[in-house]
Amino acid sequence: MTDEHEASERTADPAVSADMTDQPAVMLSTFTPDLYVQYFRDLQDMIAGGQAPTPQANVQAMSRYATDFARKPEG
Repeated sequence: MTDEHEASERTADPAVSADMTDQPAVMLSTFTPDLYVQYFRDLQDMIAGGQAPTPQANVQAMSRYATDFARKPEG
């Protein structure tokens, strides 16, 4: 799906984008489910509960969100 929009000059809002030239600009936006919003809530709860945000605790929390961690190659 392609939508065309006319962008005006940048405002004070940092989330606003504008093309400041006379040339057309292309912006690619992707949207994903809010699955990871709960991940950040889980981290907040973990820290508020006194659990240290160790790499192991982070991996355990992330494992509930269909995410595999890449490991550095050995050697």
